[in-house]
Amino acid sequence: MSANRFRSWWGIAMALAAVCGYGIGSITSTGALLFAQSQNHGSNNKQVVAYIYNGIPVTREELGEFLIARGGYQKLELLVNKRIIEIEAARRNLSVTPEEVQAALNENLRTLGISKEDFVNKVLPHYGKTLYEWTEDVIKPRLLLTKMCRDRVKVHEEDIQRAFENKYGERRQAKIIIWRPAELKVAQKQWDEARRSDEDFDRIARMQADPNLAAACGLVAPIGRYAWVDSEGKSDAVEKMLFSLKEGEISQLFQTPAGIMCVKCVKIIPPDPRVKLEQVRGELEKEIFDKKLNAEIPRFFGELKDQARPQLLLKGPPTPEEFSEGTRRLIEAAGLQVPPSTDSSNNNSPQEKK
Repeated sequence: MSANRFRSWWGIAMALAAVCGYGIGSITSTGALLFAQSQNHGSNNKQVVAYIYNGIPVTREELGEFLIARGGYQKLELLVNKRIIEIEAARRNLSVTPEEVQAALNENLRTLGISKEDFVNKVLPHYGKTLYEWTEDVIKPRLLLTKMCRDRVKVHEEDIQRAFENKYGERRQAKIIIWRPAELKVAQKQWDEARRSDEDFDRIARMQADPNLAAACGLVAPIGRYAWVDSEGKSDAVEKMLFSLKEGEISQLFQTPAGIMCVKCVKIIPPDPRVKLEQVRGELEKEIFDKKLNAEIPRFFGELKDQARPQLLLKGPPTPEEFSEGTRRLIEAAGLQVPPSTDSSNNNSPQEKK
């Protein structure tokens, strides 16, 4: 539907609603009283968001109820979370400046490598947010949480040494094949086939369930040591197995959180002799700090939420399951018999049996 046709349709719909559901007489019958009330409030009253009929006010409360009924309840938890963060920050005399917000936005753009225009038009729509919402609902709360969490994050010398080894030390280029945990017999059969030749390995790799790995014949980015450190849910099993192999070797089958796996060492990449630790110490320290901070923020906010004990009283419309259950309870409370299910999948009529 074109924009002009939509506006025309919407205008007709509103006109019909006004005539059929809300007659002009019913509006004007209270017009004098409402007009007088609006004049008492004054034109600068912040509780009024609009006027109609030369003075009848539309209030913020009415607008709020209107928006809540049309999905605003979905934003309640977001609002509650924001208030928890803001209240705790105020207790600590912490705030964020417009300059800090702009710097954080610029960092978002730099990390993504895109312009502000592309960020607004191409990235934010995927999150269902405007730039204002991103600033208010993402950047500002994160900046406050960052300030509150900084003292909880420490970077040690061992962290820096490991990060240097991971990034600039010896790395391994690998191909991997993953089977689902329940596919042990399939994995054993295909693993035997994959060991016969490079071509057979690639053939089996292209058959695996993960579409990205299948498309790349199992090839992944080079893996350095300590890649799993400080990463929740990750295992060092792949790293240990890969660094035990010689170039061209294929591992035994082994279990990982992702499933049954085998790895093939495609290439051994030697350390980069041009880079010295002191040259990149500051860069590594910042990377480690940011990584630890990203892991700490959810834990810290979880603690704040436990202390705040939020109780969300505003609920949205019931789901179909909740509606059906509520109806069933009302019928039972009235002493009536719950009618049988009308699900066609369970309705075996005589005609269907013929």
